[in-house]
Amino acid sequence: MTIKGIAHRGYPVKYIENTLPSFQAACELGFSQLELDVHLSKDGVPIVMHDKTLDRLSDGKGYIKDYTAEELRQFRISGTEVIPTLEEALLLVKDRLIVSIELKQEGELYTGLEEAVLEVVRRTGMIEQVYVISFDHFSVARMRELDADIPLGLVFHGSMPYVFPFMKEIKGQYLAVKLSFLTERYARMIEEAGIQLVVWPVDRLDEMEMVAKKYPSAIICTNELERWKSFVENRS
Repeated sequence: MTIKGIAHRGYPVKYIENTLPSFQAACELGFSQLELDVHLSKDGVPIVMHDKTLDRLSDGKGYIKDYTAEELRQFRISGTEVIPTLEEALLLVKDRLIVSIELKQEGELYTGLEEAVLEVVRRTGMIEQVYVISFDHFSVARMRELDADIPLGLVFHGSMPYVFPFMKEIKGQYLAVKLSFLTERYARMIEEAGIQLVVWPVDRLDEMEMVAKKYPSAIICTNELERWKSFVENRS
């Protein structure tokens, strides 16, 4: 049974976020989608990690953009895991689930991030198994300039009723809305625009019950994979 839901950074409750074992766990639990975060190394290689610095999770220090991909491979996450590249992550999950690639662009932090990510997606044959999102909406627009067909989406804090013309302009298919800002009115606007609603984060059981009841067409993004899987199977 495929579990309709997005595994947020893999399965961070049980495994280290944004690592290959975390992504593998999402596949084994049968999730339909996986979300991961991408930065750019000094030599232009897309690197999977949530933070723009190495300090929180790894034994490295400083910004990802100041190291080459080979230098980044020398660091360890929580003492054991190698920092994965986007290519490694996509090859691991290819033909197993859809990947939501969040570009961790911030203004002009990463020159060429969009081009580098698109090149990896094409090279791995994953163009029909990914969509690209970002808090930086200029970055998403740049991706549309580079490729007319790759699926795109936006993620943001808050509720933005004026976003729909821009979504139409970039042919965006996904809107990721933080749960605390979601209302039935806004959900209706999203559905009427023909856009897929993504709700994040949905981790507690009462949140799962509420979203399933009020927003049945939404896709939830969760850290609690086994809790959501159990909820879905029990409802079925």
